[in-house]
Parts: sequence; structure tokens; C-alpha cells
Amino acid sequence: MDWPLQPSLLAALRTALQQSPRYAALATTLQGLILRGELLPGDRLPAERRLADQLGLSRSTVVAAYARLAEGGWVSARQGQGTSVCAGPPGHVASRKRRVALGSPALRRLSTNEHETWIDFALATAVPDLAWLQPSAAAASLVLRESAYQPEGMLALRERIAARYSRQGLATTPDQILVCAGAQQAISLVAQQYLAPSDSVLMETPNYFGAIDVLRSGGVHLDGIAVQAQARHAPAFIAALAAGRHKLAYVCPALHNPTGLSWSHAAVERLARTAAQGSCLLLVDDSLAELHFEACPRPLPAAAGAPVVHIGSLSKTLWAGLRIGWLRAPAPIIETLRRAKANADIACSSLSAALACDLLDRYDSLLAPRRSQLQEQARHLHALLQEHLPSWRVRPPEGGLFLWAGLPTQGRDAAAWVETAAALRVRLSPGPALSVGAGHERHLRLAFTQAPALAREGVLRLAASLTG
Repeated sequence: MDWPLQPSLLAALRTALQQSPRYAALATTLQGLILRGELLPGDRLPAERRLADQLGLSRSTVVAAYARLAEGGWVSARQGQGTSVCAGPPGHVASRKRRVALGSPALRRLSTNEHETWIDFALATAVPDLAWLQPSAAAASLVLRESAYQPEGMLALRERIAARYSRQGLATTPDQILVCAGAQQAISLVAQQYLAPSDSVLMETPNYFGAIDVLRSGGVHLDGIAVQAQARHAPAFIAALAAGRHKLAYVCPALHNPTGLSWSHAAVERLARTAAQGSCLLLVDDSLAELHFEACPRPLPAAAGAPVVHIGSLSKTLWAGLRIGWLRAPAPIIETLRRAKANADIACSSLSAALACDLLDRYDSLLAPRRSQLQEQARHLHALLQEHLPSWRVRPPEGGLFLWAGLPTQGRDAAAWVETAAALRVRLSPGPALSVGAGHERHLRLAFTQAPALAREGVLRLAASLTG
């Protein structure tokens, strides 16, 4: 297939051409695109004259670059068919693993001088209490006593997670728990084991960009149900689930990312009954559920043996740097996912698991002030936006970590705001990164976990860009 020259790739090529000799710089950059999976076996490179015109080069420079690639076995040229990536260039990415761009630009690689100088509304970052990072004597003994090679996770941790589900009304045993490196790995393991290319997946839209990225990378078809105020979309989602057209359904009924909405108890119970009667695997992401400002968390009441998988995470509720999440599912599903996890990373860190045991022992006492702090931060950012960017439409969330902001119909769209904000050293998440299909070009997701002074400074910079 012909390789599409995206504007971002043209920009990267032009940057590389600042080095000399230019033909060698161009060849090295194209070689890097092959290694990253931007270019795959069979992809046809642009015609020499066309690429030369687009990059402002002489045709002879492009000819020399292509010749260098051909000498190294990266490309081959045929009369009348142009130059294509070879069937097996050194280190090439398999065709079925064509690289999918990360949905959120917030996850791009940072340069060494960027890490501490930006105001970040894109990702929910917070500094933990340093006392959390010091395991108790009992937790330290777990590290030494338990095997470091437990793909399913430390038994003491699984016992605590299972006990918490049971106290919340969902009877659970430790063999129904698989500990993961955060909710992201949990989603990835399920997708890896239960989905094939062209399978259909049901989702709410907008949605968590990490889940969208994982599913898209597997080549599945995403079918989105638009999120509505007061979760009025719940009946449509349940009806689509009941229709039996999807291999998997992913949903956040307790607290939705990014809108901060939650489903009614009645809707959640209908969802559970529908899941128990069908063959679609229901993946329930409850990783933000414990951060609801008012309601007590109540897991979806999955019937015994029903094809329902729950996701939880300390990385969302307490600190992103603590990469501890989990899956709760019927034991046969857990065993399948356990084997997949063993292939991925053998086991989670024993030290992290021991810290998690300490944190779960006093989880409620930690969550109460955490919720209060987040609620105040949400109110603060909401008030700043109303004062300084009054044309933005922002509904106070029921909980979580984010505000979902609607932009005016005129003026900058989300992509333009991301670009403008970046020039001001402010990070934003554009709505399209969280959209299951095309859409949400006039929405932004804003994390409200910044300290008040930083949140204010960030909003002032954005507002000033409208008058500067």
C-alpha cells in the first residue's frame, strides 16, 4: 500500500534534514520509521520527485537516500512499481502489529528539560504522602516470606482485595483476583486473550483513552454509545449488549472517565442481569469508583459464573506511581488471564504489593480525606473556568479526577487548544483522543489534581491566549 505522508511525519523528516549529509539523515529517519512500525513490509515509499518537492530537496538527495536503504536490505525498487519496504527488513514490525498512535498526546515522550516545568491538566498527577511509601514491619515480612514469582499476585494482597469486594456485597474469594500493574495492564490482558481482529466491542463514548488505544491496537471494531447527562444512555447500552452482536463490552457505570457521571442502581442491576443472560464478556472498569464524592461504592452484582470482569486500581485512587491494579472474575477466566500475565511480566513487584497491603488495611481512612481534597480541587477548577473561560461548558462531576469541558462552537477546537496550550507550557487532553469514533472535536478533558496555585496559573495562561 502507498504510505500516507502525515503532516507530523513530514515535520519529523524536515527536522532530521537539518543534519548533514542530508541523504544519510533522510535514510536514517526512514529506517527509524520502519523499526517503529510507521512503515511496514509492502508499504510503498513516495516517488522520489514527489518526496523531494515536499521536503524541499533535490531529487538526487532522495535517490541517494533510497539507494542507501536498498543496500542495507530495508527497501527494494522495481521498474514501474516504485520503492517499497522489503518483506523482511532488519528489525521490522510485523504487519499485523502496525503501530497505533497513542490516543493522548500527553503520553508522548518528554525531553529531559520538560518533566517539571509544565502545568499538567492532561494526566491526573498527585504527590503521595511519603508515609505511604514506607512499608510496615508486617508488610516487609510479606516481601521476604512470599514467593516473588506469583503471576496471580501476592496472596495477602488478593485476600484483602477479595475481602473488600465481599464487604461491598459481591462475594469474592482470592482465587477470583489477579493482581496487575494498574488498570491499563488489566484491560490489555483481557483484550489480548479474548479479542481477535474484527471482533466488535461495545463502549461508551467518550471514554478512557487507554482502553481505546488498547482495543484499537488489536484491530477490533469499536461501537460507541454516546454518554448522556444523568447517564440517560444506559438503556441504549444495555439494549446493545442484549442484542448479542459484540464479543466484549467495556463500561464504567460507577464513575465514568472522563465525564464523572454514574449510572443509577436500577440501571446497574439491569446491566448485571443482561450480562448474566448473554455470551458477551462484560468488562466493568471500577477503577474510579472509590472516588465518588457522595455514593458508597457498590460493585456491579455479577451472578456466580457470569461472564463479568471487574477492574480496580490503587493507581487511580491513591497514586499513579503505585502500579497496582486488579481483575476480579470467575476463577476459569482468572486462570486464563493468569497465564497471559505470566508471559507478560511473570509477576508484579513484591514491594509494591506489600505497600498495597498496608494501604488497603487503612484504605477507608485514606480515601475519606482523598475524596474531600479532590472535591475541593474540582470546585476550584470549575470556579476558575467559570470566571476566566466562561464560554466553556463544564458540568461539576460526581467524583473522579477530571472535568469534561465543552468548547464554544466558534473559535479554537480541541486540537488548536492543545497546540496553543503547549506553547504556554500547559498540557491538555483533546476530546478526539477519548472518542470511540470521530467526534468530540470541541471537548477537552481536564484533570483537577493540580495544586490550587498551579491550577489558577494554568487557567490564567489559557485565558490570556484569547486576548494576547
